[in-house]
Amino acid sequence: MAPKILIVKTTSMGDVIHALPAIHDIRRTMPKAQIDWLVEGSFADIPSLSGDVDRVFKVAVRRWRKSLFAKETRAEISAVKKALLAQKYDCVIDLQGLMKSALLARWANAPICGYDSRSIKEPIASWFYKSKFSISKSRSAIDRCRALCAKALGYEYDGTQIDFGLTFKTAVQTHKPYAAFLVNTSRETKLWPEAKWIELGRELAQKGLGIRFLWASPEEHERVKRLAEAIGEAAYVHPRLSIAECAEVLAGSTLVVGVDTGLTHLAAATDRPTVGLFLDYPIELVGLTGKNVRSLGGVNANPSVDEVLAAIKEVQS
Repeated sequence: MAPKILIVKTTSMGDVIHALPAIHDIRRTMPKAQIDWLVEGSFADIPSLSGDVDRVFKVAVRRWRKSLFAKETRAEISAVKKALLAQKYDCVIDLQGLMKSALLARWANAPICGYDSRSIKEPIASWFYKSKFSISKSRSAIDRCRALCAKALGYEYDGTQIDFGLTFKTAVQTHKPYAAFLVNTSRETKLWPEAKWIELGRELAQKGLGIRFLWASPEEHERVKRLAEAIGEAAYVHPRLSIAECAEVLAGSTLVVGVDTGLTHLAAATDRPTVGLFLDYPIELVGLTGKNVRSLGGVNANPSVDEVLAAIKEVQS
């Protein structure tokens, strides 16, 4: 009988994307397996874009915490628990490694696999696992997920071949080629200076590229409007889009340049020529993975426009 497997990886966008190759490994090794995913609702578009995932179950932990004892919250939690229990999983793999995810994994009432106490983000979470595995923290985020799934399910994988398993129904159609600029991110220390985005945008516009901007929050909207106005007629600010709609914009682009954010990793996963700008984190741990990608920077870095232009030339060659 084909195994029923539940993946628990709830947040954030980049982390969810990093888990996709592991799920493709499982599908390739166990073609008839049922592979389901438990994820925060705001990121549910990502596993839904995977051709390897059968069912996506949504949680809303961030919202539930604000009204934990409300009738509506209890009803939603009960519905998710009931849906998970009905599947009767053979195995749950907690790729998140947090107390939060370990508690969510227990809702399925099935054996839980995860990182051991030395490999995990929150060591106490490993107490909830039936099977625990040592995966070095020095390995990349993608490789840690792949290694954990392989050990939990007893198969080998080829670390040199990475496939995110993404599928797209459509891509944005346009008569003019465009570059997608992903300028927004969760922390101030990850932002690339606006003056450099403007200089880069004008350089690419002179070469005939349109510039497309994506955003999520009001603050991000104000930032991209400032940049688009400074770059000029070649720039276009999209309305607020869902993750799936953003993926379509990225899939239709000629080039993507982005800071350390989930959408930049998603662009790399779609095999778009992508340059990632990392200003406060080691690129060897969270750098871009894809066929035509380049990661610039690192801790306390601030790539120059000339460095970015050189990287663009590389990924487009």
